Amino acid sequence: MLHLLQRAVSNGLNLQTNMPVTSISPSASGLGRWTATTSRGPITATKVIFATNAYTAGLLPEYATKIVPSKGICCRIVTPPSSTHPTLKNTYVLRLPNDGFDYLVPRKDGSLIVGGARTTFFKDHATWYNTTDDSTLISSAASYFDNYMQMHFHGWEDSGARVDQIWTGIMAYTSDELPSVGEIPGREGCFIAAGFEGHGMPVIWLVMKGIAEMVAMGRRFEEVRIPRVYKTTRERLESEIDLLAPKKKG
Repeated sequence: MLHLLQRAVSNGLNLQTNMPVTSISPSASGLGRWTATTSRGPITATKVIFATNAYTAGLLPEYATKIVPSKGICCRIVTPPSSTHPTLKNTYVLRLPNDGFDYLVPRKDGSLIVGGARTTFFKDHATWYNTTDDSTLISSAASYFDNYMQMHFHGWEDSGARVDQIWTGIMAYTSDELPSVGEIPGREGCFIAAGFEGHGMPVIWLVMKGIAEMVAMGRRFEEVRIPRVYKTTRERLESEIDLLAPKKKG
């Protein structure tokens, strides 16, 4: 990712970091332009891409019940240098009782990235739902990953695996469990790629390639290789399926 950014900057991209956009509005000059109000002054453009994921509703209120910020938890597990245990080479999804599931990603340095723990907090909506505060852990899940490998994987019982780091982050849950991609209804020249429900990495590369073709080459959504169910439409925005409250499981 940093390599791609470096190439873009070397080709003339004006990259501004740590500069929040507080609002987007039609430009006073008209001509189909939009003005982004930022901490460093206004920016005017004919085309705008909203890659805002969980924070979309802050700039696009029409998505407030369609893309909702939701808190998750993840950790890094390590083992002592002298540890002997089976080597994990694949990524995993662990289906657990009470409609829970975790995910596990082995790293080249031997550590493991493990996230999930939803069975400990999912019913307590106040701890995770509709929040952008990632400054604290979900307290009920803070010890969930202790002895995780010893409990769930054969051959790891005496591995000494322990949590090295643990953190939280904000994901974007959506009302219909699908991303919103394409030109935003009623906002000509504005494009969105958001709402990936914690699964952005498998799809975001080709999604953004399609968005780039729409913006730079004027192609329609149907002309780029993006699943048609991802298309953001007025029908989806006006659907009665809202994420005003989390879906109840079980």
